[in-house]
Amino acid sequence: MVNACLGWRDHVTQAISCQLSLISGLVPPVVHGCQNRFWWVSGLYSMPRSGSLTGLCVKGIGPLVHSLLQGLKANAALRGILLMCTAALLFPFMNGTAKYLGTKYPMEEVIWIRILSHLVFVTLLFVPRYGLGILRSKRLKTQLLASFMLFLSTYLFFQSVGAIPLAEATAITFVGPLMVTVLAVPLLGERTSLFRIICVICGFMGALLVIRPGTEVFHVGSILVVLSALLYSLYQITTRKLSGFDRPETSVIYSGIVGSIVMSAMVPFSWKTPESLTDMALMGGLGVIGGLGHYLVARALRITKASVIAPFHYLQIIFAVGYGYLVFNNLPDLLTIAGGVIIALAGIAICWLEIKASNSKQA
Repeated sequence: MVNACLGWRDHVTQAISCQLSLISGLVPPVVHGCQNRFWWVSGLYSMPRSGSLTGLCVKGIGPLVHSLLQGLKANAALRGILLMCTAALLFPFMNGTAKYLGTKYPMEEVIWIRILSHLVFVTLLFVPRYGLGILRSKRLKTQLLASFMLFLSTYLFFQSVGAIPLAEATAITFVGPLMVTVLAVPLLGERTSLFRIICVICGFMGALLVIRPGTEVFHVGSILVVLSALLYSLYQITTRKLSGFDRPETSVIYSGIVGSIVMSAMVPFSWKTPESLTDMALMGGLGVIGGLGHYLVARALRITKASVIAPFHYLQIIFAVGYGYLVFNNLPDLLTIAGGVIIALAGIAICWLEIKASNSKQA
């Protein structure tokens, strides 16, 4: 029995060694910082046969973690992917937390605290660096319009997650990039191509699989998500027009100010005092989590090419499925999963086309 167990461990170790050889061949930069990519495998071999499982973890995992940290330090692309994956984890957590709080408090209150805490967070982040001059806008009316569209998008999305499963709402939001592709033609004068049109059509067909209008699973909350995605697309196009006049930080500040003012006028009519310190902490953390997620995305785009990290943005759908199952015991059906996959593939294809076109212009 003992010999059989020892033989099993040797087979597992050899299999892991082969996997590392394959990974090192595909992604050389990851293991570039490690002089011997089999340190941790050697550590497994050097263990006494009577070693405990704890000893196995200490001897084996330590060098592996060291190798990964060395790889992260040497490889900007890997750091960017990690930042994007972390952001993709934070956004569903924020939305799921809002959904949970919406079961105990009016959603208007949750939205107000989400926007206000976000405003406080970005103010503490940007004002010490840029001063009050960050509030100066060369296109104030356009800035206010964009901020109001972002507020409406946030309001509709949060209202929708209170009514439909989190994974479904998250999948539908990713029709936003497809809408930007369509709206950029008349509003920005951008050209499109037949392949882009095909991708957009496929993405919208995927959205129909998720929403399924006219069936028993259809819910009006799905329409709210579509409207939210449309408003967010218009916000993105408007901020493109503003990019030549105002700082991005100015747009972020104004979006928080406008949303806070509007919700401050609404929340007194639906206020409910938080029941516990835990609920207060969750409410206050909404804006911080959202702000941190957007910062990680911006940071990832700064150090890594968008073509590398864009596909990982769609991990939000997977994380939303997991969060929805763990907290709300909701699992999407096969049609919802298929629709989400189609939307993600269409969005990734369009992103790849945009980056390819940008690179060809630079060349």
